[in-house]
Amino acid sequence: MRSEIRTTRRKLIVGAGAAAALTTVSGLSAKASPIRMPAVRIARNAVAIPDGMALVTSPRTPLFDIGPDDAGQLLAGAFANWTDLGSPVGRAIEPVAVGAKPPAGMTPIETYADYESLIKGFEKRPGAVAMIPVDQIDFRVNVLSVGGHDPLREPASGDTPVRVAFVGDIVPGRNVDNKMQHYGDYTHPFLKMAKVLSRFDATIANLEGNLSDSLPHPTDAHTFTFVSSPEMVTGLTMSGIDAVSLANNHSCWNSEGWGTRGLTDTIAALKKGGMPYFGAGADLNEARKPFEFTAQGKKIAVYGVDGVTANTTSDPSLPGIVDGSNKGNDGYVGAGDGQPGTNPFLTDQFTSDIATLVKNYDIVIPYFHFGQEYIDVPPSWANDGAHAAIDAGATMVVSNHPHVIQGMEVYKGVPVVYSVGNFIFDQMFSVQVREGSMLEIVIRGGKVVGLRPRGVEIEDFNQPRLMSLGEHASQMDRFWAAADRIAARG
Repeated sequence: MRSEIRTTRRKLIVGAGAAAALTTVSGLSAKASPIRMPAVRIARNAVAIPDGMALVTSPRTPLFDIGPDDAGQLLAGAFANWTDLGSPVGRAIEPVAVGAKPPAGMTPIETYADYESLIKGFEKRPGAVAMIPVDQIDFRVNVLSVGGHDPLREPASGDTPVRVAFVGDIVPGRNVDNKMQHYGDYTHPFLKMAKVLSRFDATIANLEGNLSDSLPHPTDAHTFTFVSSPEMVTGLTMSGIDAVSLANNHSCWNSEGWGTRGLTDTIAALKKGGMPYFGAGADLNEARKPFEFTAQGKKIAVYGVDGVTANTTSDPSLPGIVDGSNKGNDGYVGAGDGQPGTNPFLTDQFTSDIATLVKNYDIVIPYFHFGQEYIDVPPSWANDGAHAAIDAGATMVVSNHPHVIQGMEVYKGVPVVYSVGNFIFDQMFSVQVREGSMLEIVIRGGKVVGLRPRGVEIEDFNQPRLMSLGEHASQMDRFWAAADRIAARG
């Protein structure tokens, strides 16, 4: 039933004519199912790009798409710099080959023995480009879409890839609530992103605040109480978002001291509006349940954990258990037996849950809420938590909480993307908090084969839009700088 609702909503959002407009946005095309196209049309004397092959670059190259006549000429050395192809960052183009026999017509600057050597080569040659079989690709390269044809979305070895997107914090209340009331439209914050978000097999967001008619809407512009009308669910449902995590510190914590009352009202509003949630519930059993769905024949589970207000094990500065009891506003708000709350950050518990999910699902993605606000790298205990989830069998890990984007790391060959930042929020006091990332994850054969973060800019205190390539390149500079700092920890 849930699958039917999602499919119907996507048809309504995309519409008959919306496809062409966004075909080349971050390699996104109009349908979530793979598109098979003939071999790319190339110019005379250019290198042929056959079916089953893809052009790949360093993931630090901020370019997603090239034209159909550009592909073969790119490998043949017809372009000197990535700016010639539309990249906002100037970098010399260096065609390289993998294997003993380079493509006909190509004179590689360097030849690598295998894929792993190519990955290391990208570190030394950030402007390099190579042609490799699609079934060799993983998330450590950037796959170029050629003339609107995205090889990463093609089936390989009998597996059709699954595409899941994560966007960051949706914070109801304050100016977000004021703007929706001003425009008389509770879908207003979502309007510029709905068509894009609807093009994935599933899109996940973090709802950090409460939806309630019984609680007052504070007028203090600086309050930490975030509350809006249950009518905001209409925006969530029309936007292409398929589920929201409630595993965060503002599901129960606020300036007014409402405790779990806001959470229970929010759950009621989401249920009434048909929006799935996870990471919190009426008791611990419900809070530990994942959001589950099926796409491309694969069973997927997304599992939420609150590492801020339901964390007593990792950071002494975080709210904890006071006198052994749940104090709601100032203390621990983890769910318990018969006690509403969020899913606690208890390592033994979440690793046990993940290990169980791995036995029953093809893809398991934990979505942690942890870290430090406005800091661009996670604390070491958060790294440890992500690693523990991967040791338990997680397909990858995504996190949020700092209200700025952070970097990523690779642990035992598995990616961890820390903090995708804000999505709908009224913070405007710095460039970093006005931004977030729409993270596209491409999974084939149970492994992550593509990671495509695309920058989002928030305007008018409430409404996100996709960034231009130049804006996105600036954001990715910060992303990779944070990744380098994480890697330097060893």
